[in-house]
Amino acid sequence: MPPKTKIPEERIRILFKQAESTYPTDPQRAQRYVDLARKIGTRNRTHLPRDLRRRVCRSCKAYLVPGANSRTRIRQRREPHVAITCLGCGHITRIPLRRKTA
Repeated sequence: MPPKTKIPEERIRILFKQAESTYPTDPQRAQRYVDLARKIGTRNRTHLPRDLRRRVCRSCKAYLVPGANSRTRIRQRREPHVAITCLGCGHITRIPLRRKTA
């Protein structure tokens, strides 16, 4: 990892940890932390790490918490995948479970 992306990624991870701990008591503040993390990534031209990127709705940019404002299901249709549904906007994110073999 290049040195210039290390500090923003650390800060992004800290903000997501704060969002996770704050969400049960204050969901709006947790959303603010996620918005700040996304802004830091944009400003420094770095992507959010994959594990954190999947915790944000691609449509409405809401912080997704399973059971609170999102639904996570394992689906078998076509290819097995995990379907994460945002209960705010209804957007479905599908994550394949098997790697494609070429």
